Amino acid sequence: GQSSTKQRDAIADADGRLHQGNADCAIAVCYPDGITARHQLEDSRVLWAIRAPNHRAPANAVRWADADLDELVSVIKLAPMQLGNPDHAAAALSASLDAAVERLSENQKREIARALDLPAGKATRLGEGRSSRWNQAAKRAMLVIATAMMFHSRLDNHRQELKPEFDSRYDPGTRFTGAWPPAMAHQCAKASDPIGAFDQAWDLWLAVDYKPIFATAQSALHGCPHDHAFTAAVQETAAAALTLTRDISGLRHDLLGRIFHTVLDSARYDGSFYTTTPAATLLASLAINENTCDWSDPAAVAALRITDPACGTGTLLMAAAERVRELTQQAGNTEDTARALIEQVLSGYDINLTATHMAATTLGLLSPTTQFRNMKIGRALLGVDQTGKAFLGSLEFLDRQPMLLPWPSAEQAVSQVDTGDEIVTAEPADLVIMNPPFTRDSLRHDQFSKTDEKRIKDREKEIFASHPTYMAGNSGAFLVLADFIGKDDTGAIAAVLPLVGATAMSGYRLRRHLGRHYHVETIVTSHDQERIYFSENTTIGEMLLVCRRWPAGQESKPPTRAVNLARNPATPAEAMRLAWDIADGKVESEDYGTVQAWPADRIADGDWGAVQFLSPYLCDRFAALRCGELGAVALLGTMADIGPEGRRIRDAFTRSEMPDKDGRSALWQHDTEITQTLAARPDTHITAKPPRAHLAEKYWEQRGRLMLPTRMRLNTGRALSVLLDTPALGSAWMPCRPKPTQRQPAEWERALCVYLNSSVGILSVLGSRSNKIPSYPRFSIDDMRNLTVPDFLSLGDAALACLAAAYAAHATDLLLPLPQMNECSTRQALDQAVCTALDLDPETVATIRRQLAAEPSVTGKRYAG
Repeated sequence: GQSSTKQRDAIADADGRLHQGNADCAIAVCYPDGITARHQLEDSRVLWAIRAPNHRAPANAVRWADADLDELVSVIKLAPMQLGNPDHAAAALSASLDAAVERLSENQKREIARALDLPAGKATRLGEGRSSRWNQAAKRAMLVIATAMMFHSRLDNHRQELKPEFDSRYDPGTRFTGAWPPAMAHQCAKASDPIGAFDQAWDLWLAVDYKPIFATAQSALHGCPHDHAFTAAVQETAAAALTLTRDISGLRHDLLGRIFHTVLDSARYDGSFYTTTPAATLLASLAINENTCDWSDPAAVAALRITDPACGTGTLLMAAAERVRELTQQAGNTEDTARALIEQVLSGYDINLTATHMAATTLGLLSPTTQFRNMKIGRALLGVDQTGKAFLGSLEFLDRQPMLLPWPSAEQAVSQVDTGDEIVTAEPADLVIMNPPFTRDSLRHDQFSKTDEKRIKDREKEIFASHPTYMAGNSGAFLVLADFIGKDDTGAIAAVLPLVGATAMSGYRLRRHLGRHYHVETIVTSHDQERIYFSENTTIGEMLLVCRRWPAGQESKPPTRAVNLARNPATPAEAMRLAWDIADGKVESEDYGTVQAWPADRIADGDWGAVQFLSPYLCDRFAALRCGELGAVALLGTMADIGPEGRRIRDAFTRSEMPDKDGRSALWQHDTEITQTLAARPDTHITAKPPRAHLAEKYWEQRGRLMLPTRMRLNTGRALSVLLDTPALGSAWMPCRPKPTQRQPAEWERALCVYLNSSVGILSVLGSRSNKIPSYPRFSIDDMRNLTVPDFLSLGDAALACLAAAYAAHATDLLLPLPQMNECSTRQALDQAVCTALDLDPETVATIRRQLAAEPSVTGKRYAG
């Protein structure tokens, strides 16, 4: 039964089993009423809820989901990922690695890092005035050793069955003649010489295969000078690694990713982001569906090609593999697909040795007994080789072949060398799935010397010369690569991307390209203010994108499905449920969020505005506003000169308590405790910095009275435009000056100030924001130039006069913060003036005001209905 009483009983039963220690995870299941025989279940849907030690909601707060039996199988397979706390586990191992590294001398740190070709980083303080440039690199090397130890422990269950007939360490055909089996991981850890014990055991495992894992770890063991300190460090690492493997239900790919990025310190330079396991599960489930291939045919499955050109620790490849296995099993294909997945289907490239080492380990988890020698995981050089030639990692597939570096081994010194005569090409991919690197251009490649950084950026200009619409400095470069290596007729792209790619002017041409050559099938965004991202080590807004090639001349495309989440799934099981609900059109009914069908012609024109609001009504009204359905409009840049931006002012001026000889002033802050009305005053004097006096003079000539924000926090912000009593410059504001073509410029400034603070004006501003952080938008000059505002030249003097009069009446009236805009009498008065001046329906404007006030990015809270 499925009554509330039955649900409570099922939860109590599941929790009882956990409490008694009979299980590490339990799934409470409620069958439909009236089920008395097994055959009745075939077409039935059951209710289920996962109960795990680390998050068990009270019985009355459980969110039940429904599933058929195949779907329930998928839930059961994902259940182990909810055991233990991966954050705590990663932090514990990270702390143990820190302690192990602290035992090493500076020379040992340097040598173990060099053994794996890991560069030195910035100096970190060690206390007592000491510092080290090699701490992080040595920690990564110890992580390689720890990962090999964990994988070793997984192989211990298969030692007898894996005895090799031929020895993979030597030429093909050499029979294995050594002693077998290798010592178990826990035996090596307790040996009097743990370094020698692990080295011997890993050498025996290399006779079977596993070179990416054990040869790399051996290189680290051999690269560090041996003494009592290194022995103690290896023992400490082994104890932590084997405890982790035992306590966290085995070596899981979601855990490996957390561990790696807890240790990693270079994300700000190389833009690497760890995709959360729920996001990876959701993206793979949306991108790989029943129509991708004939899942009942093993040959068709083996012919699939899935590539991640920025694979990191392999989270997305692993999610794709799990999705493939799920679909093959549902189709009745009982053939073991693990070998085909590792050797044929999946390929991945990354610039980071530690990441690719962990990706190889991750894929090995599919089946530890599968052969690794044909695994298609490669480390592509980002940097400059010994001849001075620059390489861009896997982006080199766009031109020449990437330089793929060999796996380190104890017998081979690691350097930036080619892989010999082997040519690695990018096989045409059925699916390119990725979370590409994203970082600011000013930080990108800062880990290199100035000379090498210049060579790398010169190579970027060269390789993208034939792609003038794309920038090499952000994730757009990898979308170009995905477009290039995907199959011409059926290729698909599934990506985790910064949300600004859907909104910023810099991404306009790329959006148009995708919209014209692909069916942009699904866009998923998170409006969950607790997690607006899909990557673990970031705070910026992100989106999941799935698009498929659309052959030229084929009939018109279906609309894009834009899914805006009010609640971002926190577990893989929730993500799987969400994927089913998206496919079934049940997202809104399940309170996950909203879904919009965004017309294909808008997508092809680069308008992806469906991501801007959780409310479909606001997205629709913003689109109508842009199209002129709410009255004659124009782009603000055609009516006014805007700028300079605040950073220019900060470069040229300094704040002063006293006026200078020219009486220069600025509205420097966006202080919502002070700026609470339409009318405002400058809040500081400014003085030119002597070296920038010529720039200061130039910028002062561009001062103005009407000020637009450069940034603001929406949950506390009140005014989206203010009018000063005297022309000035700004830091958190930028001046907006009417062009000479505008009649009655003073009236125009007052009218526009009223409009931008009305509900329709706020809709226009927020609909145009570049959503790096939706609740804290930053506005560039380009954003403001492309802002949609009333075309007063077309509307006539009466509309202008009406809004100017509203300014005179309400310039000093208090504006409440945006979350309270529906209760703000001043905002209502401005809305009334806008309705009169622009002939808008008051009920439409009231609905806009009410829904804006409830938007999560405005309230700063998870949507509450």
